[in-house]
Amino acid sequence: MRGHDSRTREAIGQAFGLTRERVRQIQVEALKHLRTILQQDGQSSATLLECP
Repeated sequence: MRGHDSRTREAIGQAFGLTRERVRQIQVEALKHLRTILQQDGQSSATLLECP
């Protein structure tokens, strides 16, 4: 994300002791949650991708 280097799910999983599949599942759930919050606030998920 903004200001941070990209890392693979494999690398993230190793850092937290998770499989890359579990990292993917967490990512999917987090994005669903963020979209819900944005929709409740009247914004679109495109807001997440906008650069300042």
